[in-house]
Amino acid sequence: MVDRNGLSVEEIFEKEEHVELIDGEIVITDFTSSEHNNAVLEIATAFKFYIKEHNGKCQVRTDTVLLYCDEILEQEEKNRFEPDVMVICEPDGIKSDGVHVTPLFIAEVTSPSTRKNDFGIKAYIYGQMGVREYWVVDLQNTSVTVYRADNDFAPETYLHCDKLNVSVYENLEIDFSSIF
Repeated sequence: MVDRNGLSVEEIFEKEEHVELIDGEIVITDFTSSEHNNAVLEIATAFKFYIKEHNGKCQVRTDTVLLYCDEILEQEEKNRFEPDVMVICEPDGIKSDGVHVTPLFIAEVTSPSTRKNDFGIKAYIYGQMGVREYWVVDLQNTSVTVYRADNDFAPETYLHCDKLNVSVYENLEIDFSSIF
């Protein structure tokens, strides 16, 4: 596959820092806000400390780590995402180029430019992949939309929440007071 500038998809992924392949289209994001970075850091840190405290084997990865969605789904590649936060429990599936196994948990911190994909194709693909829990953290609307495998990936939206329980880990809650 070659883009309109004559570069292959692999060349674009090597050249750009924040690039995704979404439904066959290259999407490049140049910058994130400090609010976005804070949200990613808060969520990732909560998972990291919880996993460490409970002697867990899962690992936390943040943005700029690729998730090879279509490889996991065993189909032609059209989707290679950079989730903001991933929890991966199969360490053999983490390679130098990214994650090649289904994460247990994914969070995307949305922005006006990513909203459509975060609520649309990404929710669909993550559900197809078997992600057990997916959150869309919406900074603009101070809400979190939660998709859970045990609820058929039907969205549940929590508005202006201070804390939210993570269903894949007992007694883990994310504090949103410093995010919203």
